[in-house]
Amino acid sequence: MYDAVDLLEAWAARRTADGVAARVGALLANLLGDDTAVQRLIAEAAEGAVTGRTRLRARLAVEDAVERDPMFGRRLATAMREPGDHRAALVLPTGLLGEPAGGVVIDDQVDVVKRLFFGRDDAEHDLADGLLREGFLPTTAYSEVVSGRKNLIVGRKGSGKSAICMRLAAGDQGSAGVCLITPDDAAGEEFRTFALEGLTAPSAKAMLWRYVFAVQAARHLVRHAGASGPHRRRRPASVVVLERFLRDNGELAEETLYHRVARAGRGLVSSVSLEAFGVKLAVEGNGVVAGARASRQLDVVEEGVRRAFDDLGCAREHGVLLVAVDQLEQVWSAEPESEALVIGLLLAGKHVALHYGGALRCVLFLRSDIYDSLDFSDADKFHSDEIRINWTRHMLRELALTRASVALKRRLAPEELWGEVFPATVCDEPVADYLFKRTLPRPRDAIQFLNQCRTIALDNGHPTITEQDVLDATLVFSRWKVLDLAKEYNVRFPFLGALLTVFRDAGYQLTRTSIAQLFQPFQEDLRQEFGRHTHFFDPDVIIELLFAVGFLGVRRAPGYVYAGATETPIMPQEGHFCVHPCFRPALGVTRPDLEAVRNTITGNVVGSTMQIGTIYGAFGIGDVLPDES
Repeated sequence: MYDAVDLLEAWAARRTADGVAARVGALLANLLGDDTAVQRLIAEAAEGAVTGRTRLRARLAVEDAVERDPMFGRRLATAMREPGDHRAALVLPTGLLGEPAGGVVIDDQVDVVKRLFFGRDDAEHDLADGLLREGFLPTTAYSEVVSGRKNLIVGRKGSGKSAICMRLAAGDQGSAGVCLITPDDAAGEEFRTFALEGLTAPSAKAMLWRYVFAVQAARHLVRHAGASGPHRRRRPASVVVLERFLRDNGELAEETLYHRVARAGRGLVSSVSLEAFGVKLAVEGNGVVAGARASRQLDVVEEGVRRAFDDLGCAREHGVLLVAVDQLEQVWSAEPESEALVIGLLLAGKHVALHYGGALRCVLFLRSDIYDSLDFSDADKFHSDEIRINWTRHMLRELALTRASVALKRRLAPEELWGEVFPATVCDEPVADYLFKRTLPRPRDAIQFLNQCRTIALDNGHPTITEQDVLDATLVFSRWKVLDLAKEYNVRFPFLGALLTVFRDAGYQLTRTSIAQLFQPFQEDLRQEFGRHTHFFDPDVIIELLFAVGFLGVRRAPGYVYAGATETPIMPQEGHFCVHPCFRPALGVTRPDLEAVRNTITGNVVGSTMQIGTIYGAFGIGDVLPDES
């Protein structure tokens, strides 16, 4: 199969006088010669080194021209046709599998599934070998962080916090540099156990975070003003002092975060070498409590860093230094020490933003369940810094379209992805509505569901994804999500996995009464197994919890709403609930209500129908209700 851009490249490289490449190359050079992408491809081909980016841009230019001008499409198809061949072998954007505009025929045997991919589950791998770099969808949260208006990004697991962090760490946003901090268990333990006499636990941990940030900033400034940096010809004395301070305290070497935190903790508890700043503090402090002595030392260090920022004066030229802290859930334990660790981080981030005059920003990425569990008096001071990541179905559709286009190396129209790559409908429902109604509103879930559809189609040998492939993927994905939900909240709610089984084979439309009836047989067992959490085992409390984690929706005009689409908690007067479609297949929740079983002789109701071993049932059709949109 020929490709028009490949033929143009071949013609430009060899300037062939005849054949298909000559006809196509001359046509494109003549009609699209003013396009910069085509010009660049011709120039690079003549030099024998065409980059993938140039080839992609030229291909998009050709596709755009075909879309705009059907006559151009017909001329290009004619140029590509071999003698006696009445079909052109040109792949163009007007359709993957059918008859596109301009009379150009697309090969209906193309195997889309093998090339289709929606990315990795986690941002780190997605940046390394996935689609995060080219398939990233800028959101409001991302724009607000880049602009500097927001520094506290809050979202559920899988909502894209780390994706934003990785994009910032890639260093392509005009900042002076990005220092990424992701505490592991060892570093987390150092933070949790750090204490200073005379200070509360959050205040002590805030000082430790501030010291770590100050050292990171000092290392950046010394490198920035080093022999290979932009300020090598005017290295101020304050930077020389910082370098000596780092050397005196063993901070110049490349080490793990754990070693830096451990050293910082020991220094603040005893003493840090401050002779580089012309200051010498006694180790014993002459009766001064540890907290006050540590505060004096930290003030000296931060003042030295601030002076170096001011002397270099490069924040306006090169942008601010970003310190990004992510993945705190790795060291979170729902204990008071962990809460103090996070509160201390928030306080430290607020402090450095003020102290360094805008030359240093601390950007924090926190899971919403962690942030919402914090209880401290200054919490109201962070609302202006905070932004919550929320995804709509429309945004998830755009993300899927963007990533599919990158994977297939051409821009797809929505009707191509949701009609040719995927089937147009599943269970008589538009396929995009079907898919994203059955995911929680976050990118990771969408990526996993879409990739599973692709994997099953590939296993079945299908060139595109069929309706049955989507149905098969639905059950697998639902089972994943039931397990994942329990794991996501295992630290705060270790009983959640057991609680979800209460709803197995139930109806998916519920009331307070029906939930209490379902819960009652399991209540005592849960109290015995999870004695520390007995205050949760009240039906009304359970309803609020299951709404907060996204398992249950509540009926509000005109339909059901789920956590993520609303921040309003359940009100006492609200009494109608619905299991999220994401979890229904795995739990066998396939009908709105349990069907009553009657004695055929007496007519009395003797129980409810229980569904055992259901794979699909009617979940593909039954939950498509007007009030669930």
